[in-house]
Order: sequence, then structure tokens, then C-alpha cells
Amino acid sequence: MERSSVDVVVVGAGPAGLLVTSRIKSLEVIVFEEHSKVGLPKHCAGIVGYETAIMIERETSPKVIDHRYNRLVFIAPNCRVDLVFKRDIAFHVNRPLLEEIMALKVESLGHKIVFNNKAYPYSLKRVLVSGGLLEYKYLVVADGARSVFRERLIGDKPKYLVGLQICAKVRNLDEKTLYVFYNNLVPEFFAWIIPLGDEALIGVASLESSRAYRVLQYTQKYLDIPVASVYEKFGGLIPLYNPLRNPVLGDCVVFHGDSVPLTKPYTGGGLHYIFKLSPVLARLLEENRLRDYSALYKRIFYFKNSLERVLVNYLRRLNAYYLPTKIVNWLYSLGLLQEGDFDNQYRIFLKSLGVTPVLTVFAFLDIFKTLHNVFNESINSSRYLARDVNSNI
Repeated sequence: MERSSVDVVVVGAGPAGLLVTSRIKSLEVIVFEEHSKVGLPKHCAGIVGYETAIMIERETSPKVIDHRYNRLVFIAPNCRVDLVFKRDIAFHVNRPLLEEIMALKVESLGHKIVFNNKAYPYSLKRVLVSGGLLEYKYLVVADGARSVFRERLIGDKPKYLVGLQICAKVRNLDEKTLYVFYNNLVPEFFAWIIPLGDEALIGVASLESSRAYRVLQYTQKYLDIPVASVYEKFGGLIPLYNPLRNPVLGDCVVFHGDSVPLTKPYTGGGLHYIFKLSPVLARLLEENRLRDYSALYKRIFYFKNSLERVLVNYLRRLNAYYLPTKIVNWLYSLGLLQEGDFDNQYRIFLKSLGVTPVLTVFAFLDIFKTLHNVFNESINSSRYLARDVNSNI
């Protein structure tokens, strides 16, 4: 190690770490990345909403958004919802290109990215890296869903969904349509099909990789994709632990990105709040006002996210993760669904409460009917299991 101290240490050269660093001009920053280049390993599905796409284009380049979609198809065990919009509602991000552009911007400002060097917490003011100890004025922890720093400094063990994805050559798939599948094998999340020209990204997330793999095979058969057409397989993690109430520790350490996590509870996407909060965080670091970040973080992210997380956890307990598709369908039929609602998912719930009383009654009767059916199916399944067990005694 050539030096013993620096203004800012950033752990992790993903979007969270790179975006904050690219906004800092008056402080010296060193970014430590455990992999050999940015964008590795591949793990993100890359779908964002309208507001996020605009922020990404402004911060990087319009070329980063490589596919756009104006139709959403939700396929659940007991329903199918098909939504077509006049304008594009969802966007695919070329993640490797996104991170390459941000890395170039970081280096153009004179900041340094150190690859193949994993940082570890040593004390509240120093990190351990290859070459020795490095002291800092500020530490930005952006080391992902399996955050070593969160586990060591906060005491939280990582909890996450395992995501599996394949890339395959496809035919006869509408390039403007996103497909979302709900399957009883993975009641805690969903599967997806993302058309990318003559290819498609097919993925699923689950608490157990074995169940995720079975759903991935089912989805592949649904599209009639031969094994020979699959040319790439990769995976990733979607953090499940609750966001930190206060991401600032000791007025010198701040957690950012998936280490918080800054993800939307229902879909697991993290880019929206990374792009909203990173400019704010960078400015406060430059102004030596890191302690003020906590209040802005709560106003911009934490309170809204907490509402979403309560609802999502409730859906998981009911094994009814597909229920929001019904609400989305009702709002769509009334013309109340807007582009920004998919980035700010708490709005969908609030709008459902403000719908005309009569429709609200019918809507929630339908939901309760679905819940009743789910409950009965659970009881019948338990009775069948009990009979099966008793017959084997």
C-alpha cells in the first residue's frame, strides 16, 4: 500500500459505488472492487421503470437503455392479466455498458478503482485491503447483498433470494412484451421472460435454488426453447433483510445500494433508489454533512419502502404473491395507472384505497375470494398430507 489515508473509501464498483464516486469532485476517492473488471459477475435482469430510465440516460448515455416495452403480461395459476400501454412502460438496461460508462467517468475525475482487491472492515476508521490498512474520512459501503461490512459492523446476517437466469435464442416472441409468471413452486417471488431481439432472458428467484431451477425448466418448456438454444447461464442475489433504519454509522460510515438494501420489496430492483440517493449522498460527503443524510434517506426511501415491505411480507405469508396483479388490472381499466407507478410501487396501494367505494368493495371481495380459495387449498393439502402420513404409520 503506497499510502495510509484517503478522503473517501468506496467498497464495491457496482452502480451504487460508481455513481456516488462519479459525483464527487472535491474529495479524493479510492474504490476497491474484488473482481477483475466492472460488470462482473453478471446477475441483474436489468428491467427498470420510466423514471429510472430517464435518470440513467441523464447520468450515463441513452445507449444504455437497449430495449423498451409497452406491454406487460402477468400469468398466474388462476388468472392472466394483459396490459398494453400507449407509451413504453418498462426498459431494459445494458448493465455492463452502464458500469463501464460510470467507471470511465470515475477515472476521468482522477479517482482510482483498484480491481482484484477485496476490502474488509478493520475498525470504524480503517479498512483492511491487500497491502495493509487504509484510513479514511468517509467510508461508503456498497459491497452488495452479501455485505461483509453490514454483517461485521451491524451484526446482520445476509438473507436473500437466489436468482437464476438463462439467455437463449428464441422465435415468435413479441419484442415489446414483458412476461411475468407466478408458480406455486416459488410462492415467494416470480419468474420472468425478457425479450431482447432474437434472444430472451429467462429467469426466476426463490429461497431455494433447486425450486428455482425447476421453475426455470418449466418456463423454458413453455416457450418451447430447445436446450441447444441456451448459450449462457448466470445467477445473482436479491436481498431480503430489512433496510437499515439509519444507514449512517459513527458519522463516517454510510451503507449504500444492496448493503442497505435500497431495493423495491416486490420486484427486487435496486437501481431506482441508487440513482435517486447517490447524488444526494455525494453532495453531503463533499459538504462534510454526512449526518444529514439520514433524514433525507428516510424521507426519500425508508418510509415508502417500509410500507411496501409490510405488504409484500403479508403476501408471502399468504402464499399469494400474484394478488397485486389484480389491483394493477383494476387501476389500468380505470385509467389510473401511470408510468411512474412501477418505480414507486407504494402508489399502487394508495391508489387502490382511493378508488370509488363500490369498486373498492368488489375489488376486495375478489381478493378475499382468492384468499379464501388459497386458504381452502392449504387446508385440503394439509388433510391430504395427514391421510398420507397416517396411511404409512
